[in-house]
Amino acid sequence: MAALSDVSPQSHARRALLRALAAAALAWVASPGRAADTYSAETVKAAFLYRFGGYVTWPPDALKGPRFTIAVLGGNEVANELERLLPQHPIQNRPAQVVRIRRVQDADDAQILYVGPGHAADLQAIIAPVARRPILIVSDSEQGLDGGSAVNFLLVDRRVRFEISLAAAERSGLKISAELLSVAARVEGGHLQSGARCPSSLPYGLDSRCQLRVASR
Repeated sequence: MAALSDVSPQSHARRALLRALAAAALAWVASPGRAADTYSAETVKAAFLYRFGGYVTWPPDALKGPRFTIAVLGGNEVANELERLLPQHPIQNRPAQVVRIRRVQDADDAQILYVGPGHAADLQAIIAPVARRPILIVSDSEQGLDGGSAVNFLLVDRRVRFEISLAAAERSGLKISAELLSVAARVEGGHLQSGARCPSSLPYGLDSRCQLRVASR
């Protein structure tokens, strides 16, 4: 692993982008005098779910409704944070809302689906009915990408990070921006959009290998 003094200008730029993304995600939940590291993991995940909406392109038909919807399955604390935060923050130029669901079929009109960690064991079966719908599926489990999600949350050194499956995103008809790809902890499979690069050195001392492989599901 490279020492800090050996990090390239590109790595510094990636660090700056990741910090800017995290800061932007949390700026709208900040209270005076509160340090960023005092936020719970659920608050950070909710903030990132909100921010993902600005770094993903949906097919036009998927954005015909009057609202941008984030559906939550089995993540009550994340849903609580979204309910508190979304009303004042539009996504894709639409009012944003969170909808708690009991079955994945109820997410059919959503643009983002978050599946909480309690469904890790049956994640693949849960995702299957909507895998080809234009929905950004975000999971929260150790093998989330192998279960079919496009984005999966990770906890690394007590920081919330995320990995991305381009194959799953493409299967859903979604395009993920190069900016978001460049700060993911890992990128799997599919075809990199123009301008996207595997980071040569990941921020915060993470493993520098960017593993590009076709997702198994």
